[in-house]
Amino acid sequence: MILNPEIIRNKLFYFSDVAHFFHHETRSFAEHMAFKSNYEGLIAFRDDISELIMGYQNGKRIGKLKIDEIPNYNGDNVSAFIKEGLAFSSELGKWAEDKGYCDVENTAQALSGLFAKTQYLLTLS
Repeated sequence: MILNPEIIRNKLFYFSDVAHFFHHETRSFAEHMAFKSNYEGLIAFRDDISELIMGYQNGKRIGKLKIDEIPNYNGDNVSAFIKEGLAFSSELGKWAEDKGYCDVENTAQALSGLFAKTQYLLTLS
């Protein structure tokens, strides 16, 4: 995927919406709390990263918000969600490095950490 500010913000909103939905669909307390932590973190990341990008672009606003359809809650989709989040975080870090957006790159690394932590928490029962 070729990233740009609009795609980045759209993905961040998508991730937080999916995590929030998954949080409500869980049947296990461990999964419920893992997704609660994940979506709360993602809400902060979607705001921070979007504002950082706008700052690096001298205040230029990001285009229209468009969010992909939220998948059903099941084991395969949970696994795919985590993998997608980890891959996106890495891609975002590379994009930011290429642009010279140092703090976006750092924040992308922290975003990767959030997905990694969620992946671990989902192994608990």
